[in-house]
Amino acid sequence: MISAVRRSAVSGAARRFLTTSTAVAVTLCSVIGVTALVSAPAPAAAAGTSSEVTVSGKGDFASLKVTVSQTRNLVNQVVKVSWKGAAQTVSPSDYSANYLQIMQCWGDGGGGPDPRQCQFGGSSDFGSGAGGQTAGAFTNSRQLSYGSGLKDPGQELPPPSPTGLSFMPFRSVSGDVFSTPGSNDFFDGNTTNEVPYARSGPSGRGEVWFEAQTGMEAPGLGCGEKVDGSSTVGRKCWLVVVPRNDKEVDGTSYTTQSGGMLQSSPLSASNWKHRLVVPLQFERIGTFCPLGAQERATLGSELVREAVERWQPAMCTEAGRTIYSYSSVTDDTARGQLTQGEEQSLVFFGRPPARGTVPADRRPVYAPVSLSGLAFGFFIESQAGFDAPAEVKARNGTRLRSLNLTARLVAKLLTESYQDGNSRLAESTRKNPFNLGHDPEFLKHNPDYKDLLFVGTLGDALVSQPVSDATWALWEWVKSDPAAAEFLAGTPDNEGGHGDPAFSGMKLNPAYEGMTLPRSEFPKSDPFCQQFEDHPDQPLCIQDKRPYAGDLHVAARAAARGDTLARTAWDPTSTPPGYKKDPLQPAGRRAMLALTDSATAARYGLVTARLQNAAGEFVAPDNRGLLAAQAAMKPSGVPGFLVADPTTRSRAAYPLTQLVYAATVPELLDRKAAGEYAALLRYGVGDGQIPGVAAGTLPEGYAPLPGALRTQTREAADAIVRRAGAKAPTEPTTGGDSSGGNGGPGGDSGGTGGGDPAGGTGPGGGPAGGAGDPSTSPSATESAASGGPFGNPSTTPAAAAGSPLLRTPAWALGAVRYALLIALVAGLAAAVCGPLLPRAVPRLALAVTDRRRDRQSPVRKR
Repeated sequence: MISAVRRSAVSGAARRFLTTSTAVAVTLCSVIGVTALVSAPAPAAAAGTSSEVTVSGKGDFASLKVTVSQTRNLVNQVVKVSWKGAAQTVSPSDYSANYLQIMQCWGDGGGGPDPRQCQFGGSSDFGSGAGGQTAGAFTNSRQLSYGSGLKDPGQELPPPSPTGLSFMPFRSVSGDVFSTPGSNDFFDGNTTNEVPYARSGPSGRGEVWFEAQTGMEAPGLGCGEKVDGSSTVGRKCWLVVVPRNDKEVDGTSYTTQSGGMLQSSPLSASNWKHRLVVPLQFERIGTFCPLGAQERATLGSELVREAVERWQPAMCTEAGRTIYSYSSVTDDTARGQLTQGEEQSLVFFGRPPARGTVPADRRPVYAPVSLSGLAFGFFIESQAGFDAPAEVKARNGTRLRSLNLTARLVAKLLTESYQDGNSRLAESTRKNPFNLGHDPEFLKHNPDYKDLLFVGTLGDALVSQPVSDATWALWEWVKSDPAAAEFLAGTPDNEGGHGDPAFSGMKLNPAYEGMTLPRSEFPKSDPFCQQFEDHPDQPLCIQDKRPYAGDLHVAARAAARGDTLARTAWDPTSTPPGYKKDPLQPAGRRAMLALTDSATAARYGLVTARLQNAAGEFVAPDNRGLLAAQAAMKPSGVPGFLVADPTTRSRAAYPLTQLVYAATVPELLDRKAAGEYAALLRYGVGDGQIPGVAAGTLPEGYAPLPGALRTQTREAADAIVRRAGAKAPTEPTTGGDSSGGNGGPGGDSGGTGGGDPAGGTGPGGGPAGGAGDPSTSPSATESAASGGPFGNPSTTPAAAAGSPLLRTPAWALGAVRYALLIALVAGLAAAVCGPLLPRAVPRLALAVTDRRRDRQSPVRKR
């Protein structure tokens, strides 16, 4: 039905629907699809079906049922593993008995892996019980000889090591075998994804978030690597759950063992026989595209990374298709490529080039491609204080699902103003609260944290080092908030016009006084370093204790793993002596807050904080919040280029929403390159806007673009093809200039924003209706100076105020004449087509707009 609709115009469908009863149903479904396109901003249904799998235990674990949330189309990501029917874990803080042990394994056979093929035992690098948790001595190791008279009668011990102990060897997918600890070249305590201990609550239920690793993160497993005979499917792997009860391998009770705890490894035969296995199917890693295919470079904002990388395989799986390479670089680098580069490329950024940086002979084309947001992703597990009520202590180790942050709380986190964001020994912050959990302002907005105790954590957020437009937008939001601005000006949080007498009197870290905002980076300005007598020449400074993440992706993955990235443990034996990496935070005691983007947060299973907007509402970066903020965006000063407005009073708007644009200069492209970049843009706003998990779909964390923005991008794609290789005009133009004055992204860093000739005051932003307002411009994507919407003479009137990007197309007007006929048979269509619409509407809506595009464009869809 969908392919038929793609070959029909609305008017043609309306004529055919009277021929037979079958045609009535099909055509009316098509019309309803068109209606959905006009009224809804985005496709409504996700692509593909759920790959959730539930497996059941046997024997002593017959009541246990384990569910894995996603088992197909996996990349390096986090999946939820939940269960019911288990016995409650013995001890609320330790792991004495009754818990699950979870690991990832390779194995090409159909029956699952053997224990030699499993990535497990890395956490034993940090001693008995991962990360300092109390558990049996060998329960997180590969050791099979236990001493103290404990022996597994079902286990044939491998040959002993030189120490006389026996270990389960690890055999990698490449055939390498490692028989003793310390000789494993493939994983260790900092790289393994094993969950050595997973707690079951009083109801017998539990859940963990497990990182599925590809062959890039776990080369010993090779998951997703090319398998001989398959060009598209990667090597499968397995998720293995070994349940533990209150019996040891020899049948004795855990209470008879050392410390009153289970002691044996899950890889021991009598434990291994109870395993539950779930096959995991990974997307192919490496090159998807046919050899010899043309490669087209794209680069820029990290906020498009998840989308572009998901689209890439779908764009080049057929012979002769194009490879679209993507490089994550700073927005400034991308703008520099647009304004000064000579290579053929497509770039991505969140704000247009600053005024005067676009040469007169360049007329950039801007096309919106993704809508997401900068987000505070968190992984925080409940940790009751000493005096907490019993019901709070009963929730120890469970994951918290809510976090509200104001702009002032964000300012405190990002200026090292909490003691645990810097050092409890630093004079600059010694009178301030330890961390969020001790801050009355935080507890006012997050009462569920009242009886919890976080030691040494939640004093800051893990932030990335590169400069970015998203960072600029964050600081712009902070600066625009009166309470945050007051705090940054030096007023304690219990004083001034926006203070609260019930707060602690917390003050800004003096190292940040006079900081210029907005800015494109996160400074770490406090110079405090902790001194030690045994190594006085190597103090412990902020970059060791609170380091930067390499990028938003690294920050999110680290938070999901409980990896602070810190190096605080002095190692005098290393060459040269230095600080070594801290172990991962132990399961049940994790507390991580990372600044990332909404799509990457979703990939790694992070919950995202709700931020308080200018209307006083706490809003999450979900589709509702992102779309509301996009609708309230303001003109940037460049026609067709919108930027977030942190002062919008829209109650539903998420304040850190980011609309990212693709840009290129068509005249610098040859016709082949232009056609291929245009194809990427058309795909990105076509099938690439259908949410899903398979290659070619829109990842979770992005909101599908509203119809007007998708139309703008298709028109930009047409312009790229039409203008490719044409001679650029020699007269000066304003085609790429931003109206943002000095200090905007791409301009002088640290400035205060200049304003455009029409009176705009923010970086890159003219006032609504001013000279930079698209509602008064003849084009949504190009400068009026280029002569019409895309460089061609045009007499099209300007769009009506309030709808600067959406013009009613002729095909829609033609369809109106059939409205009465459609209404008369709507009941019949609902009865016949209702079951089909959830699957059909998204692609049907895209098909109709594709048809309109194909009729108007000289280049037909492939």
